[in-house]
Amino acid sequence: MNNKIKILKNFKDIDPSALKIRRQIEINSLNYLVGSDYINLDTPIIESADLFFRKSLGSTSGNTYTFVDPLNQQVSLRPDFTASVMRYVFSNFENKKDYIGKYCYSGPVFKFENSQESCHQAFQVGAEYISKDKEGYESKVILDSIECLKKNNINKFKINLGNVGIVRKFLYSLSLNSSLVEFFLTNLKLLNFEKYEEILLSKAKFQNLIKSNEKINKLSRKDIKIKFKSQLESSLGLRSTDDIVTRYFSKLSNQISEPKFIDSINKLKQLIDINLDSIKSDSNYNNLKSESFDNLINELLNQGISKENIRIDFSLTRNLAYYNGVVFDLIYKEKLIGGGGRYDDLPSMLGYKEDIYCFGFAIDISKLTDILNKNE
Repeated sequence: MNNKIKILKNFKDIDPSALKIRRQIEINSLNYLVGSDYINLDTPIIESADLFFRKSLGSTSGNTYTFVDPLNQQVSLRPDFTASVMRYVFSNFENKKDYIGKYCYSGPVFKFENSQESCHQAFQVGAEYISKDKEGYESKVILDSIECLKKNNINKFKINLGNVGIVRKFLYSLSLNSSLVEFFLTNLKLLNFEKYEEILLSKAKFQNLIKSNEKINKLSRKDIKIKFKSQLESSLGLRSTDDIVTRYFSKLSNQISEPKFIDSINKLKQLIDINLDSIKSDSNYNNLKSESFDNLINELLNQGISKENIRIDFSLTRNLAYYNGVVFDLIYKEKLIGGGGRYDDLPSMLGYKEDIYCFGFAIDISKLTDILNKNE
């Protein structure tokens, strides 16, 4: 009988050569960030589960390692550092002016992903920038993330740039209601699939967002009560007839006709297909003109980032629960190794009512170590 204890699935040991690489990446990155006036923080691996549930509006609750500790507290292993850094800053500094600053960190994070290739424990280095200014610092933070790569002799990288705010504004310009706007934002990546139109339409129908019967949809509240009088009276339960009819019209308000849905997909696809060469001349983008996004692109180019290394990707959204503006990915050897974005609403989501602006990034040192270790 074999009673040997094995390592948990999707966790792995780090051998000496990989550990040496990982530590060197961490040291090089932190030395650069601290030398650039970032304050180095270290927060607990275990935090109140509510901290991460609030950050994601519950959307990542199934991915966090959450349990009840011996003190009967519901706690989670941190899935990232951002919420912990925000908690630290706002709970340790009394004056609002003291919140403003640059903070960096490094350490393990834990996230469950139902994939054979994923590893549930990863090591990150990253930074958060808290500002009283609404604009002008995104390029600085992105350039700092790039400099962390360069300090580790990684020069052949690519940056994918998106902007949740621009896409949201574009969708509302199509006269879509909030339910449909969130539907499209959640499923933007599907527009990169070959049969994107068919896939999106199928999902929308499943979520009851497509009008199925135009004749019934045109009926008034009074018409509904008369036409479906017997059905309404037989299935009231604890609700009144008015409650049921109101609920029905609320559902209708979230629906769209199939032709309009298809037209919205086609217009959105045009925006998603914009590249760096066409962004200045594209009418879809110019109608939403974002001077700050243009300035960000120009600043990256002016700071020596090659045009070939920047890709505009409006299908890039990250966690919609709190990202609200610029988002970006860092790609190395065709692998996603980091990224970040703007999350102005996070402090208030965590209970801190402050009029400030936030931007951050994280680099997955574990993934980067694996790539570099294979190359040696």
